[in-house]
Amino acid sequence: MNNTKNNPLFQYIKPKNNDMFSLMKGSDLQELIYYIENYYLELRNSLGFDKNITFGLELEFENAMRNCIEEELDKNSLNSSWVVKRDSSLSFGAEINSPVLTDSTNNWNNLKQVCSIVSQYASIGAHSGGHIHIGTQVLGNNTESWLNFIKIWSVYENIIYRFVYGEFLTARSTMVEYAKPMTKVFWKDYQKLKKSSSLELQEILKKISHKRYQAVNFNNVNNFNKIEEGNTIEFRCPNGTLDSTIWQNNVNMFVNLLLYSKSSKYNDDIVEKRRKENKDKYSKLSLYNEIYLQQALEFCDMIFKNNFDKVYFLRQYFKSFEIGTNDLSKPKEFTKKLSI
Repeated sequence: MNNTKNNPLFQYIKPKNNDMFSLMKGSDLQELIYYIENYYLELRNSLGFDKNITFGLELEFENAMRNCIEEELDKNSLNSSWVVKRDSSLSFGAEINSPVLTDSTNNWNNLKQVCSIVSQYASIGAHSGGHIHIGTQVLGNNTESWLNFIKIWSVYENIIYRFVYGEFLTARSTMVEYAKPMTKVFWKDYQKLKKSSSLELQEILKKISHKRYQAVNFNNVNNFNKIEEGNTIEFRCPNGTLDSTIWQNNVNMFVNLLLYSKSSKYNDDIVEKRRKENKDKYSKLSLYNEIYLQQALEFCDMIFKNNFDKVYFLRQYFKSFEIGTNDLSKPKEFTKKLSI
């Protein structure tokens, strides 16, 4: 694990343990938060995923000098796998689509290199997104897993969105247009589908695939078990970023959320209790900018299995406890500067 030896945070908590942060109170919780807020995230060599977990990335950016980016990718032998495309929805926009990736040091280093190259010849604008595709086989073919997923998303979407704002404090200006929040819709879907115990998985998929431009896009799903290029669940809500550590952190959260949704440890009692407490209080996108400490602690306790992952999640979620209202407003940096 990165950066744990002699670090005061990981003398306070053991990185490989699985402490329940949501149960901490008073000075214990205050001390934990203090240490987390003084910890800077860095790109990890590995997230510990199984090899059957696949994912792909779409890096959107603006004011792009495409020729220069393509030349640099070519020099670094990346141009055949990391594909540059024009993006007409952005101002002088472009995007890079990754190949199908697995959790390996080489792939993370390639991502770091791509982000470094693009940073020299483009920028993240107010419209840039950072879409993540996870292979459908990660969630699998059990109907209950899919229902668990849309329920937990409907309950904790306010937590997920603030986290995937990444290095920014607010959603990009086109979030509702291209990655519509789904709290209310998914909850209605869940209620209807839960009553129909005989529904096949394909029928469930049709019910929750409202359109492409929603927070989670299911229109690419064509096989529930097989690893196939293009057979993905697409998460469209992350803001764009050229910080490879944030990309990796977003992938880690989404994969663990899917794995938890199909786990035997999925705890519907906690999710249902939170749903009843929240009701419709946090369904407006503007409210997703706020910090909901207890909900965030509860969410990360559920989906992560070790303190190290939880720290990475909470550091990006907390964002130095800053609240923003303007496009592209940023908190203090929370990731380490990377060198190639």
